Amino acid sequence: MHRFPYRVEGNPGIARPTVDVKLECGTGEWTTRALIDTGSPLTVFDYGTAEALGVRIGNTGHRAGMVALLGADRPVQFEYVDLTLLNAGGHSWVADVAFIKQMDFQMPFQGILGQQGFLDRHVVTFHYYAGYLDVINIAEH
Repeated sequence: MHRFPYRVEGNPGIARPTVDVKLECGTGEWTTRALIDTGSPLTVFDYGTAEALGVRIGNTGHRAGMVALLGADRPVQFEYVDLTLLNAGGHSWVADVAFIKQMDFQMPFQGILGQQGFLDRHVVTFHYYAGYLDVINIAEH
């Protein structure tokens, strides 16, 4: 089990369940903060993250799709990505990640760790009142 603090994020500053995660795809590597979101069916990262990893956005990837995000359907490109949860003993896994194809679309976070790609591999217990969350890698149990 790994414990992470809720962190004050955004405007207005609200305590949110975010973690630092490293992504690796091909020869690219990028570290960013991502929101753990139980309401998101997928793990999603923004266009800038794809660009930082060297992922070519377009008609590449192993499949394309649409994601309902912030009130609209957004086009995405799926890529297999190695993710590492930082400050968790080097725990890594491979996930099918959706990258937003819209360069001008601003997400509140660079990434969202959702049901597929994160919550299907981890048990997360939220303790908002106490200001922390516990993350358990189900492969360890």
